[in-house]
Formats: sequence, structure tokens, C-alpha cells
Amino acid sequence: MRRCAAIFCVIILLSIIPNSTAQEVDENPLDFDFDWNFELGDVFVSTKPLIEMNTIFVRTSTSNPNSDSAGVFAFDFEGKKLWNIQNPNSTYHDMSPLLFVNAGLGDCGAWSNMLIIGWSDGSVEALNPNTGETVWKQKTKKITWGITGSMLIDEENLVVPTRNGIASFCLANGDNIFDYETGIGWRNGVSKLDNRYFLGDESGNLWSVSKAGMVESRNLDIGKIRHTPLVIGDKLLIHGQETSSSNVVLVNVSDFSFELISTAGPSPGIPISIGEMVISSDLNNLALFRCLESCIKLDQHPFTSNGEISVVQNNKVMLPRNTVEGGWGIFSIDNNSFIEYEGLFSSTNDWYGTSAPEFSSDEELEILVLANDNGVLEVYTKTHDSVVQLEEKSNSNYYSQIVTLILMIFIAIVGIQYLREKFSSAFKFFILLVFSIFLFSFGDIASSWSEYIDNYRTTSIDQEKLWQDEWPDEWLGTQIIIFEFDNQTIAYGGITGEETALSLTVNAAENNQIKIEMSDTPMGKYIHSFNEQQGDGWVYFVDGSEAIVSAEFARISSDSIVHWKMV
Repeated sequence: MRRCAAIFCVIILLSIIPNSTAQEVDENPLDFDFDWNFELGDVFVSTKPLIEMNTIFVRTSTSNPNSDSAGVFAFDFEGKKLWNIQNPNSTYHDMSPLLFVNAGLGDCGAWSNMLIIGWSDGSVEALNPNTGETVWKQKTKKITWGITGSMLIDEENLVVPTRNGIASFCLANGDNIFDYETGIGWRNGVSKLDNRYFLGDESGNLWSVSKAGMVESRNLDIGKIRHTPLVIGDKLLIHGQETSSSNVVLVNVSDFSFELISTAGPSPGIPISIGEMVISSDLNNLALFRCLESCIKLDQHPFTSNGEISVVQNNKVMLPRNTVEGGWGIFSIDNNSFIEYEGLFSSTNDWYGTSAPEFSSDEELEILVLANDNGVLEVYTKTHDSVVQLEEKSNSNYYSQIVTLILMIFIAIVGIQYLREKFSSAFKFFILLVFSIFLFSFGDIASSWSEYIDNYRTTSIDQEKLWQDEWPDEWLGTQIIIFEFDNQTIAYGGITGEETALSLTVNAAENNQIKIEMSDTPMGKYIHSFNEQQGDGWVYFVDGSEAIVSAEFARISSDSIVHWKMV
């Protein structure tokens, strides 16, 4: 009778486990809805827009002697124009990509978030991204035109490919660090490998410049070098442009020797790397390479494009078709390393273009921003709140079912052992049941404890009392993080929107090339080292108070200061 009762209890317990059915959501590639557009004027857009700080930035270029002036526009996601500036002195070919700089602190001072513009009249301008106001401005050499290539952030310095050389400026105040002459360049961005900067010129020379002023070069005899040399391990991939063809080479920077990887079509674009894959374009084909110690060509597909390339939704490759019909080609790489053509993304404003699309995605919204030589900015969006909520709900339901099943089994075993009068065994399983409940609930317990500590912390200090004089005023009222090493203290501010000490830490580290080593523990995530510096461990403080829970569970406010110290 007892055994029947026990079996009946087990059946009843198992029958109350909730049922659910799997739900699937189909997402077609680039399934966007048109949201809004904005006519920028009689201008070209020759480099891709930029999304930062929930703002869309786009720069324009003059299209003819009587066209509108080159400028920069800022919009919110709803299409409201926040500000715009113009540079009436700029000439044609304003195609140096916009560069966003996160707030930071270095030997030459502190700086807030900035938008850096390299103009074709040779000027370099740092703007306040919130207002468009000039923070600092410098001038470089103009020979017909000035800056047309991509710039580089190297720690606290901005490195700029000028019309006939390379220059560096302090991010904090624009002070000139160095200015070295190389060759005449166009669209020739700068890259860094080891402690040297590399850029090409119109004569086919590859230049190497050290911070100490050692300038070296070699003519590769592969045509004009009109893009940023692509760093591949300890080598550089360069796509040189000749009159009716082009050459893809891999350069050994120790002696400037190189290996010819492929001969390609005319007027090449700007190659990109995706892991070990490299994608290049020209007026004939889109090409795919795999690059390890060397590079091998895997595939190509006919397509006319000689500008920028972007990676968008689901790692699709998207690039402008530079023909009168225009549009943007969409490609993917299959499991066999072949290029698959997904189709053409078109709009009513299709025309010639070299600017790649800008793509941004978070848990709530995907944004695709397009512009070409028609001078119209187009924004497409896709919301997936329902998808995220469905996935979270499905995952939560699945996890809850597993936990419920395990707990019910333990309850059934305890009941069976008790009915069989094996009280010692029943007590052991009961203890195991209590421990399991605690283990599954630990995350909620830790989070609640953290909230309790936050609510009743009595020794916390407001931001004003922790403020340091060398910090810029733009950091006031924002989240600030400090990394205190043995021989250096680094601070970053102007950060918003983070909810925990860990998310703020990871955000600052990712945006400022700080390497984090951390692991999962029963008490939450534990940080072992920053930039491979471990000491006897790291502790952190939130608003002046030492934290007693994992940074994963430490809630912070909109103006909190998180301070990491090496023990």
C-alpha cells in the first residue's frame, strides 16, 4: 500500500511540470523596414556613416564646383537632425572615414568623447559629438587636396595620413607630436604593426615610419597603394592599383619582400579581414582569400565595386555597386569557403557609390544606414523585441522545467524513503534537496544581497567628493572607471547606460584595448588580471566603498565611479 502511494505521489508530482511547445521565428537576411531618409544636398557621400552614442553621423563631399559645401551631419535614430557643420574651404574627395574617440586620459592630458574629421583642405578637426562644436583643430599640408585616407588612434595620439606624409597629434589638445614627409598619397590610410606605422603612396611606395622618426620605404612596383595596409599577423596585405589591373601582395615588413597572391581587376576597393578570411573588390569581382602564414585565393564572384566593404546582419558582406544602377550587393561565405551571392539591396535613390553601409544591432533594434553619391541618407530598421522576449521566455521555460524536474525527483525520493521508513536515507536526500534549491537560487540571492548593500550603504561618497581636477568637465554626471596599476593609473569617463560594475569595466576595457582575464565562480565572475598584471589580486570600489560582492552583481548609478586596484 505504501509503495502504491509513493508511486501515485511521483505521478502527481511529475504531472504538474509545465508543458511548452517550441516556437521558431524565421528571420530572412536583411529583412529591414524603411524608416526615414534625409536629403543632404547637392553632395556626394564617399565614406560610410557612423553610429555611436545612439547617434548617426555622416559626412559629405562636394560633387562639383557649384555644389553644396562638404560637411558633417548628426541625427538621432528617429531622424531628427541634431546638428550639422560645413567646411566651405574643403575641396573634392572628402572620403577620410569619420573616427570616433572614446574619452580617456594620457600623458598629454584628458579628453572627452570626440568625433575626428580629416578634411580634404588638409585640416584635422576634433568635434564635440553632442553639439558639433570644435574642440581643437590643426592644419596639415594641402597639395590640390589634403587628407583623404583613414586615420588611426594609437593610445593617446591621433595618427593622420597627410597629403605627402604622416602626422601625429595629442588627442587631449591637438598638439603636434610629429610630422614626417613620405610620398604623395590619395585614400592612403595608415596602419600600425609592432612599433611602426605603414602607409602607401601614388608611386607604389610602401612607407614605414617609427615614432622616433626613422623613415624607410620600398617601391613594390604593384601600382598605386590607395588603401590602409591590412595587418595579417606580422605581415601586410596590400592591393595595388595599376592602369587596367591590380595586384594583391603579402609583404614581409622586416625587409619589404613580398609574395604575389593574386592578379585582379582594375580600380580595387578597400579590403577587409574577417577572422582568417580577407575580402577584396575591384571593378570585376569580389574575391575571397584565406590568410594564415600566407594567403590563398578561395573564390571570386562577378561584381562591380571599388569602395568600402561592411559586415552586416548575420555576418553577411555588403558593399556598394559603383554603377549608374547602383544598389548594394549582399554576399555570404558558405561552409566550403565559397562566396554566395544573396541578392541586391535596392532603393529609389540608387546610383553610383563607394560608401559602405553602417550596421548596428542590439537586443531591441537593428539599424542599417545607407548613402551614396545621390546625397540622400537612408535609414532602415528592424525591431526584434518579440524575438528577444520569445527567446528569453523559451530559455527561461526550458531552464525552469529542468530545475523543476530535478527538484520533483528529489522530493519523490525523499517521500519514498520516508514511506519505506528509511529515515536516515530520507534525511540525506532532504539535505541534498535543500542544497540544490540554494544552488539554483544563488544568482537571485546574490543579486538581492547586492541591492540590499546598495540601498543601505552608509560609507559611499558622492561623485563631487571623489572628483579629480585633471578630469574633463564632460565627465561630470557620467560613469567613470579607474584602473590603478603599480606604475600607472588610467581613468576613463563619459560612459553612460551601464548597470553593473562588471558591464562598466568590460565596456571601458573593450573600447580602450585593456585585456581582461576573468573566470566564473559560484560567487559570480572573478577578475584575475588587467593587461596580464595580476599581483595578489584585484579589488574594486564603487563610489568610494569597497565592494563585497562580485562585480557582476554590483549595481551602479548613472554617475558612479568604479575604482579597480591591484593588491
